[in-house]
Amino acid sequence: MHLRARYEQAVRDLRDRAAEMQRNGASAETIARSLHAERQRLAAFFKQQTPEPYRLRILERNVRVYGSESGPSIEFLRAAGRSWERIIDGATRPGPPVGMEPDP
Repeated sequence: MHLRARYEQAVRDLRDRAAEMQRNGASAETIARSLHAERQRLAAFFKQQTPEPYRLRILERNVRVYGSESGPSIEFLRAAGRSWERIIDGATRPGPPVGMEPDP
């Protein structure tokens, strides 16, 4: 399986974790923080495997958009008005591929 496809599947698999936590009575904040942390871990893991120049493009875009190479922090998301539920949704939904366009 292609690296990007593996990443996307791992992110979508977080939905099961969210559902289980919800069934076990965890609060939306607890679920959001847990899934956000796991999404950050997944992103770091897959970025390490991403070849250059794509990895650098991803990191540069993250800094430009979120002010951090690792992507948005919980604080960034909350300051942007995201509810815990929206953070959960975002953590379980892969975004569009970044940095995969060829050099001009």
